Amino acid sequence: MKVAIIGAGLAGLACAHELERLGIIPDLYEKNGYIGEPFNHSTAMLRIIDRPPHGDYLRYFMEKLYLDIKPLAPVKRMMHNSPAKKKMVTGKNLGFLFLRSNTRDSVKNQLCETLSKTRVFLSNLADLSTLKKKYDFVVVANGNNLYTKEYGLWQTWFNGYVRAAVVHGNFDTSRIDMWINQHYCRNGYAYLTPFSDKKASLILVVSDCDERDINEYWNAFLYYEDLKYPIIEEFTLYHTSGYVYPKIIDNVIFAGAAGGSIDPFLGFGQFNSLSMGVFAARTIVQGLDYHRQCRYITKKNLYLQQLRQGFNQLDNEGYDSLIASIGFPGVRTLLYKTSINWIPLGSSIIKQINKRQLRIG
Repeated sequence: MKVAIIGAGLAGLACAHELERLGIIPDLYEKNGYIGEPFNHSTAMLRIIDRPPHGDYLRYFMEKLYLDIKPLAPVKRMMHNSPAKKKMVTGKNLGFLFLRSNTRDSVKNQLCETLSKTRVFLSNLADLSTLKKKYDFVVVANGNNLYTKEYGLWQTWFNGYVRAAVVHGNFDTSRIDMWINQHYCRNGYAYLTPFSDKKASLILVVSDCDERDINEYWNAFLYYEDLKYPIIEEFTLYHTSGYVYPKIIDNVIFAGAAGGSIDPFLGFGQFNSLSMGVFAARTIVQGLDYHRQCRYITKKNLYLQQLRQGFNQLDNEGYDSLIASIGFPGVRTLLYKTSINWIPLGSSIIKQINKRQLRIG
């Protein structure tokens, strides 16, 4: 069986690993001349979004996906900031930080080093229409919605721009800081994630923004939060998330961001992308139903889109109420210390805050 994978991202590499495990040697096409990221940063997998079995990401990856991935550090502290409220949440198992770079210890390069037979073609901008004729299956894991939009499968949920920097300072490597504030991110968000005790990623995601305005929002963010870290490097990216259906057409399977893995609320997608890459391989080799395997991811993102829609109606006073609610013991336990899916309830909480806003207004 001949299988091609477009994109050496998390989904593409996880798919190649699972295909090898199941006895298939794929061809992996990557447009860049390297495996990894064009810039250094760290990202998180948080239990507030995902509920892996036993609350343990690493165990889930090993036992269910057969992936051995080493994180940078566990997340033990999360500071939530709104314009007038701050709430710190602590715990031993809030999630993990992972390195995203082009170095050997980055997530992508960890995955790449597990591949022993996959043929990797770097600096190759693969054409789907050509590959689908040449191969029995093609897994599209190119990290964007180019082909799903072309096929008419894409429904946009979130559009915006990311402005980010690597900053220097003194950081707690187990802590994440998050901000929401209409003054500088509209319906987006900002966060700081360290990848050493001296370096961290400072990320601003602004919704419904074009590239010309993102610098203005960035400067407002630094001003309002009085952030004066020395900046080592900076970058700007377009950011979108959306719903994809169907995720498989003829001999083409869409995985990762191309298959709608990015959640529309906080923009996380690593857990989903790794899972979808493995699911694509099992669909090809074992004949499993791809949509059924992805059902948890699809359902979760649909709930998060409902949460996003309610969140978009909040103003800064609503943000303050939302952050204040995290301080309630029952809410904090539900969000961070149980395996219960809190997201449907979260939509109800935001609706109540919206109703209170309307009454006050």
